[in-house]
Amino acid sequence: MTMLTKSRAARAVLAAVLLAGPVAAEEASKTPPPAESVQAQLQQQGQRILELERLLKQQALLLEKLQQQLAALPAAAPPPAPSSASAAAPAVQGASQQQEVERLTGEVDALAQNSKEMQDKVNNLEKKAADSEKSLGAKIKGLGNFAFSGDVRLRYEPFFGGTLTQDRHRERVRLRFHAIAKFSDELTGGFSLASGDVFDPISTNQTLTAFYTRKPILIDRAFIQYDPKWLDPLTLTGGKFAYTWYRTELTFDNDLNPEGFSQALSWDFDNSVFKKITLVGFQLPFRETSSFDDSFLHGGQVQGYWKLTDRIKLATYAAFYNWHRADPILAAQGNVTVAVTGGACAVIIGCTVTPPNTFTLAGSTNTNTVAAPGKFASKFALLDLIGRLDIDTGKARWPLMLQLNFVQNTRACANVFIVTCNPHDRQGWWAEAQLGQTKEKGDINFGYTFIRLEREAVLAAFNFSDLRQPTNEVNHRINVAYQAYKNVTLGYTLLVGRALQTATSPTAEAWLKRMQFDVIYKF
Repeated sequence: MTMLTKSRAARAVLAAVLLAGPVAAEEASKTPPPAESVQAQLQQQGQRILELERLLKQQALLLEKLQQQLAALPAAAPPPAPSSASAAAPAVQGASQQQEVERLTGEVDALAQNSKEMQDKVNNLEKKAADSEKSLGAKIKGLGNFAFSGDVRLRYEPFFGGTLTQDRHRERVRLRFHAIAKFSDELTGGFSLASGDVFDPISTNQTLTAFYTRKPILIDRAFIQYDPKWLDPLTLTGGKFAYTWYRTELTFDNDLNPEGFSQALSWDFDNSVFKKITLVGFQLPFRETSSFDDSFLHGGQVQGYWKLTDRIKLATYAAFYNWHRADPILAAQGNVTVAVTGGACAVIIGCTVTPPNTFTLAGSTNTNTVAAPGKFASKFALLDLIGRLDIDTGKARWPLMLQLNFVQNTRACANVFIVTCNPHDRQGWWAEAQLGQTKEKGDINFGYTFIRLEREAVLAAFNFSDLRQPTNEVNHRINVAYQAYKNVTLGYTLLVGRALQTATSPTAEAWLKRMQFDVIYKF
């Protein structure tokens, strides 16, 4: 009887341990699902399993105590009669303990099954969430992965001195909105909207005037860019896009966005000094008509990037801009006019009436030499050289940038040879220094720029719009900016300029002082 009881007790303990142990281990190893309600339920189930394990340990201790009591009985004692009530009690108690173990074992099995069903529900919920996310991602991918940005600028701009008969005060606003979409790993596109005069390609400013009339918002960019994986160095761009080459406003205003096509090839080098080379080409039509030959700009640029030291980087740029049939710009600026004399129309110089069917180009007044009605004295084939140094000063908020830009019109006065066009008036200079930045709240930036442009150095219609005049002038620019908040910049710019004193403009001119007080919010 003693051996039988020990055997039964051992089997009961073993069954309880074998059943409770794996279930508890399995439940403890499961990671709670993200859903809060399901996670709470699983936590309750875990607590219930721990309580059952505690009860099973108590039963195991009780069984061990009974085994010790049975082992203490005399070995020679005859087995008690089955009818004896006092002898039957331990058997009944052992049977009750076995039943309790079997009951607890069944409850653990049921609890494990319930936990499995709960986990299956969690898995189904996670699968539905993943399927929904995948479906939404596919829909967004079909439209493109859009990124939006832009800015609003308020400007107060007074003018003093120069040739003004009285001081001038004006207020201006600028609004720009950009949307860029990545359609695939190879294809990107987007558009921009901007304020400004529809006839002025070099300014997005809108002067607050015209009797409170509404101000226009226009398409400023609309482009597609292709970066083929089969030829990784290549980038193709078409439409109306941001500059694909590097330049200063000596040659092209920041607000101008060219139109046409551009190609770029770029290679990186694992070299301690020379890091990268890029070749850029572009073909940019600016006047298409069925009546005459089209006008366009084509050119290219070679870009080199150097790491001189761990704290000094050098970038070099050599570009050539060849303007084909630029003379229609004169007509667009009102330099070709029509007068009626004796019933016949004649093209003359000095009339102020724009010819019929001629596009009006606003912005900078032309300062290049005019040789004849509708004809520049110069052709424009510009060699543009830029060197830029970026210096780490050791202070993260105070980087230093130095750059020098030299431009020369290699075909100055090439249309006609007349004394009023001086072929030596063909060079321009831009020397700039910027210290600091405007990235984080509290950042400050200081800058100074010296600009000198001779009359035929560049095509006057498209360069820096804030100069005293686009060519035949010298200008100093001082700028200060403070990052007041994460997205708000306060700026001040002082431009002091006057016309160059040359044979064609011999009279010394007073300096024109132009100030710009800006508040810019970026989003």
